[in-house]
Amino acid sequence: MKSVKSIVLFILFIAAVLCSLVFGAQRLSFFELFSDGDSFSKIIFYELRLPRTILVCIAGGLLAGSGAAFQGFFRNPLADPGIMGLSGGSTLGAVIACAIFSSTAGIFLNIGALCGALSAGFLVTVLAFKRKGASVTVTLLLCGTALASLYSAFISIILAADSQHLHSMYVWMLGSFSGRGWNEVKIILLPAFVGTVLLLICTRQLDLLTGGEGSALSLGVEVSRLRFFVLIAGSLSTSAAVCAGGTIGFVGLVAPHIVRRVFGEKSRTVMGYSMITGGILLLVSDTLCRVIIAPAEIPVGTVTALIGVPFFISLLLRRRKNACS
Repeated sequence: MKSVKSIVLFILFIAAVLCSLVFGAQRLSFFELFSDGDSFSKIIFYELRLPRTILVCIAGGLLAGSGAAFQGFFRNPLADPGIMGLSGGSTLGAVIACAIFSSTAGIFLNIGALCGALSAGFLVTVLAFKRKGASVTVTLLLCGTALASLYSAFISIILAADSQHLHSMYVWMLGSFSGRGWNEVKIILLPAFVGTVLLLICTRQLDLLTGGEGSALSLGVEVSRLRFFVLIAGSLSTSAAVCAGGTIGFVGLVAPHIVRRVFGEKSRTVMGYSMITGGILLLVSDTLCRVIIAPAEIPVGTVTALIGVPFFISLLLRRRKNACS
């Protein structure tokens, strides 16, 4: 049964990739695409659609993998890079780098996003673990939400002072892959690969953590070391995703929950399938953004928010109902 579900998921992923490559503001001519010589359809496909689809897949997979890692470590089904403030911190770091080096692309943007994500992750983790016990979950969410608002305020101040990049950074902050190409693929490839490897390394110990920190310690898990690994892996992955498409929320929340319901709770399974599911969610969202009001384009972050906010509220209500019963 599990193999059948895996095949279905793989087929959905291939279908989402094909839709992303085929559909858009400009219709492609398959005759021109497979003919000899250069053509308009070939330029659109190889220079715009293909790198964009790769970026969307990578960003969706990284956000979903980070969400699965954070939910597993904190044993909190509501944790994800956006809610914990990592996406906001990464965006703030990127905006600061953009303001200092007067560039909306390149290595400085990547470094700024990584430093912002690491700083935000460290800060929210320290604040959350100031209080022990059941309050850690609530503190984590509240601190993450409050810090995200703080980062947003700083971003607004910086952009108001640096109006030169105001429009491009504003669209990027809403989440958008518009204008992204092979340069962005090259920039995020290394941090995306390292982040993915670190996330997969964490999965075995995350399984041992499901029984609680005390049980994990007795089984030889160094919880503080695992916390460091999860923080580094999640921050690196989130920063790469932010560099790829800006601030995109709720993919890291929704994808792991879908996978747990379909494939079970094992961390290795959840991690791998969450990355694929995250890629599907973001590919479908990005394709819709390009075709709904073509030739104009909707920021992809707005579509993921429309999906994720009701999902998040339903999780909150379900947890409250379970707590009361």
